[in-house]
Amino acid sequence: MLNGGNTNLFDVKYKVLLLGDTLVGKTSLQRFIAGKDFRTDIGATIGVDFVNKIIPVEQSKINLQIWDTAGQRNFRTIGRGYYASTKAFVLVYDVTNMETFRLIECFSQLIEQVGLDIERRYLVANKIDLIEDRQVDEDLGQRFALRNSMTYFETSCKTGENIQEFFEQIASDLVRQYNPKLLESHLPVLNSFAFNYYVPPTIDHKLSEKLRNANNQSINQTKKKKKFKRIELFSINDHQRFHFRRFIICCNPRKTTETDA
Repeated sequence: MLNGGNTNLFDVKYKVLLLGDTLVGKTSLQRFIAGKDFRTDIGATIGVDFVNKIIPVEQSKINLQIWDTAGQRNFRTIGRGYYASTKAFVLVYDVTNMETFRLIECFSQLIEQVGLDIERRYLVANKIDLIEDRQVDEDLGQRFALRNSMTYFETSCKTGENIQEFFEQIASDLVRQYNPKLLESHLPVLNSFAFNYYVPPTIDHKLSEKLRNANNQSINQTKKKKKFKRIELFSINDHQRFHFRRFIICCNPRKTTETDA
C-alpha cells in the first residue's frame, strides 16, 4: 500500500475520475487541488490526464489520483477504458449551462454500463461565482443527487470555494469505506491498557514534615514510659483479682574462652 520504498509518502492510493461535458471546469478543479493558479484561457482537454494529491485523514496520508477526462462526445467512449479501478466518480456540470446538467444523466448511465454504479459518486455544481448567469439552481442539483445516491457539492474554481473541502470529503469517505483498519492502527498509544499506569498525587512536603515531627514525638513519649506495666485481670467473681507483671529481660551472655576458664 506504500509508494515504492519511501514509507513517508502515503498510506493508500485511490483513483478518482472527473466526468462531465467539455468546459464545465474539470481541468480547473484538478489544477486547483494541485496548487496551480486559476486560468480562464484553458482549452478543452484532449484524452486524459491525472495528478496526485496527498490529503491527510486523521493520522493517515491518502493519495488521491485525480483523472481528468475529455468531455467531447467523440471521446466519451474512449474514456470508458479508464473507468477500471476507479473508487470515486465526480460528475461536474456548469451551473450557467443547463445542457451540461442534463448530460449528467448520460455519464451516470456510462458508469452503470461498466458495472461500477456501486462505487461512490459525487455531483459537483461548478462556477457558482457566476451568480447572475446561473441557470441550474441549487435545489434542482440537490434533488438529482438525492435520487441517484450522490453527494452534492457546489464549487468555484475562480474563488476556490469548497474545493479543498470537497476533496477532503472524498479522501475521508474512501478510506473509511475501503481501509477502515488503517485509521484504527493510528489510535493513540495511551488508549492501550498496557500504557495505563498510576500517577501518584503531588507530595506536600510541608505536610510530610509535620507528620514526621508528630511521629518522632510519639516515639519519644513511648520511650519515656515505664518498662513495667501492671496488668489486672478480673475473674468471674468481682472480689477476686489476679495481678500480673510483665518483665522485659535482656540477655547478652558472653562467650567463654580458655582465659575465663
